[in-house]
Amino acid sequence: MKRYDEIDILKGVAVILMIIFHFYYFPNQYGFTEIKYDTTLLKFIAKIAQIIFITCVGINLVFAKNKNSDPQVHLQRVMKIAFYALLMSLFTYHVFKEKYVKFGILHFVAFTSLILFTFVDNVESMRIITAIFLILYVLNHFKPELFRIIPQPFAFIGGFYNDRYSAIDHFPIMPWILLICVGTFIGNHLVNQNIDTPNYITNNAVSKTLKNIGKRSLEIYAVHWAVLYIVYCIIYEKIRVN
Repeated sequence: MKRYDEIDILKGVAVILMIIFHFYYFPNQYGFTEIKYDTTLLKFIAKIAQIIFITCVGINLVFAKNKNSDPQVHLQRVMKIAFYALLMSLFTYHVFKEKYVKFGILHFVAFTSLILFTFVDNVESMRIITAIFLILYVLNHFKPELFRIIPQPFAFIGGFYNDRYSAIDHFPIMPWILLICVGTFIGNHLVNQNIDTPNYITNNAVSKTLKNIGKRSLEIYAVHWAVLYIVYCIIYEKIRVN
């Protein structure tokens, strides 16, 4: 199948936007409260990054299934993401203690990639799955008491009530899985289309840079946490004290 460079470019944009947000968010969480992150612009940047990245996950799931439907190959991809998610939890536990990442974006991507892979190339199945989660999301919004029977850890992961846990990064299954579903519809549409973006858009220096970032988005996303920790908790802390 044709590889769509535009998807990698979008992922590259999402990663850069998220790093910009984290450049302000993390130091505030580290205790440098003079650095503000809760501005309208930064919140907007973070939300756009999240929407782009998670939608692209759904698109790439379809591409991956179309390219190689072997469950073992997919399981290897999921295990790689899960490994980075585990590292994220361990790192943030060391830094943030009880606010560590329990079910962040990498945990979410690994989990949803695992449970949806069987269905992503079947549009009818994805419509049913989307409808189920949409109904659950609406019910949870208007009748949250219906879901109080769910044990707290599963409610935290699922996106229902949360009375116990806090985390610096939390991506529950709802509502974010709905964006994955939207991505699978886009992916299935693209698989059956022959859409050509003009060369001057995808083959310029900026696009190539974004494309390379997008292809390595997992590694860059994981590593930038540690980089920002070094920048602020080691370098900035010394400058601040002096």
